[in-house]
Amino acid sequence: MAHVRQQIRQRIGEVLSGGVALVSGRVYRSRVYPLDASKLPAITVLTGSETSNLMVMGSKTLDRTVSIFVDCYVSVKDTFDDDVDAIAVQVEEAIAADFTVNGLAKTAILQSTEIDFSGEAETPIGVARLTYDVRYVTAINDVETAN
Repeated sequence: MAHVRQQIRQRIGEVLSGGVALVSGRVYRSRVYPLDASKLPAITVLTGSETSNLMVMGSKTLDRTVSIFVDCYVSVKDTFDDDVDAIAVQVEEAIAADFTVNGLAKTAILQSTEIDFSGEAETPIGVARLTYDVRYVTAINDVETAN
């Protein structure tokens, strides 16, 4: 098995691969290299920071919250804002339909959306970053099983 955090990231990637028609299955997890124009539009799913607290003082159960970044990439053109918003609609609806991330999490809540563009690539790219706070619970000594 894998850490529940990894299982959550993988499940969200699977949900988006099947639920966001506008990217035609181009959903990448933890992508390191930049996306070129031939791979757009696309989505990356990345893990950000995580916090944890004991559920009850003295217990061996952790209440965890991990930030999951869903980055939606499009080529910049006159309809850039509309294009990223259209993809964001499909992302938000797909994740809402699997609110508990297939039972791995208690909740997956959209916390923020940031929209920007970059002219540093060979083709200007627009990006919408949707940040989800995903709350899940594990035992201190079993981080591969969600409670």
